[in-house]
Amino acid sequence: MTAADSVLLLLLFAAAAGLGWFFARRSRPRPDISARGQVSAEYFQGLNYLLNEEPDKALEVFIRMVDLDADTVDTHFALGALFRRRGETERAIKVHQNLVARPDLPRSARARALNELAEDYFKAGLFDRAEQIHAQVARGTALRELGLRGLVRIYELQRDWEQAIGAMDQLASLSGQAGGETVAQYCCELAQDAIDRGDLGAARHWLKRGQGADRHGVRGAIMRGQVAQREGDHRLAVRLFEQALEQDGGFLVDVLPELRRSYAELGKATDFGRWLESALARHPDWRPGVAFAAIVEGGFSDAATHQCIVDFVASNPILTEILETLRPTLESEGGREAAIRRITRAMQRIARASPRYRCNVCGFSGNALYWQCPSCRTWGTTRPVTKFRFEAMLDPRAVPRESAQKR
Repeated sequence: MTAADSVLLLLLFAAAAGLGWFFARRSRPRPDISARGQVSAEYFQGLNYLLNEEPDKALEVFIRMVDLDADTVDTHFALGALFRRRGETERAIKVHQNLVARPDLPRSARARALNELAEDYFKAGLFDRAEQIHAQVARGTALRELGLRGLVRIYELQRDWEQAIGAMDQLASLSGQAGGETVAQYCCELAQDAIDRGDLGAARHWLKRGQGADRHGVRGAIMRGQVAQREGDHRLAVRLFEQALEQDGGFLVDVLPELRRSYAELGKATDFGRWLESALARHPDWRPGVAFAAIVEGGFSDAATHQCIVDFVASNPILTEILETLRPTLESEGGREAAIRRITRAMQRIARASPRYRCNVCGFSGNALYWQCPSCRTWGTTRPVTKFRFEAMLDPRAVPRESAQKR
């Protein structure tokens, strides 16, 4: 036990004894001297255990001491929080179980104790017990919102998306805050599970449900396009992929190759180039993203994409210096185009050696697209990276090795 923890526990004991004495004086005109002596004896006994680094015995004494007066409940909560923060979940559970078992505990304090007990079980990895108690809190009135949030967190960890949808719907109704974007992500997870097992009908069902929750969700639009591709409806896939990019052009690197493939399946490869020219006229900020997508994926031969690559190289000081070193090649016939192709191949290797996605909240990066960040657990904050990291070629350890499966 650290010195800081010992001091904090000492303060908790002092506060408990002081509160017990204060409320006893207020509630009884003539306090019972024997009771006061008992409080003092309990206090010094617990302090002795604490100084001898026997926290379990000190905890038992402290629990008995706090039982002498119901107004010292806050000291109990502070002690439980301290134990949980230090990773001593068994002691935290004991503190909060003692509170829940007290018949004289006010209803609001009981709800709080139940919620704290659920947090103890969650911290200990006992998710089934945490779920049961969070559900009990969610059925009450005092801390129902906290109970529902606890259930949502557990259902997400267990990937029980249907239960998570139900809890989020209740939470949105209770708090008045829109939860449609998160519900749409849950629906997309269910749709992805259906796609993985080949049930496209169920996938369409969940994607439609998600669209109802969030009409502008880019993930749902991309997945509907992928389902249309699997079913051979490339005309619909083209429309859905184009819709997804209009909603969020940041996903060009993921969507453009799929869109180009559907155009090719329709026998309209040249139409892809015309659509891209029109889209770039509406969204000139897409040009670096188009260049990055083409460099990473390769195979984009239309004029609009080629010009985006040329402009990208010309706007990068490092790449323009490389072009200068290739001046003898540039002066030959077709030399500039050959140099651009060589630089493009080199940049492709750099891009593939670098993390392709990054969370805008916590900075977690990797090569797979996780719609819920594995680090900070937020939804929809992971974005494709569209910048080249030249240092990745020098230090391959900078790139985490992850599964290529996208979630």
